[in-house]
Amino acid sequence: MEKVDKKQENIVFYHIGRVVKVINKNNAINIDKKSKAVIEMWDNNVITCEVTNNNVKDNNFVIVQFNGVAQVQGMFMKPVTITDVLNDETGQEIWDKYKGFLDKSKPTHPFTG
Repeated sequence: MEKVDKKQENIVFYHIGRVVKVINKNNAINIDKKSKAVIEMWDNNVITCEVTNNNVKDNNFVIVQFNGVAQVQGMFMKPVTITDVLNDETGQEIWDKYKGFLDKSKPTHPFTG
């Protein structure tokens, strides 16, 4: 039987997203007393993560910290928190750059392009 290497490496990384909705005591029964945000990420994923800063508003561009674990089986990622709220100009510039990368990496159909 082949021995499987169970090494893993912890990784911290950041991605840009846009807040769809902040969830807090004003719009939900907040059982754990923690605010959260539903966030559309640059790669079309939608996540929910904890908000530790009251300055986060709907439609803000934000940087989200992820904790990742790289294992033999692949990368496992967990969103942790919003670390930065970007101004509109900076957020849009970074968002467009990330989205442009996503658009370039999409496969095209051989007949319809």
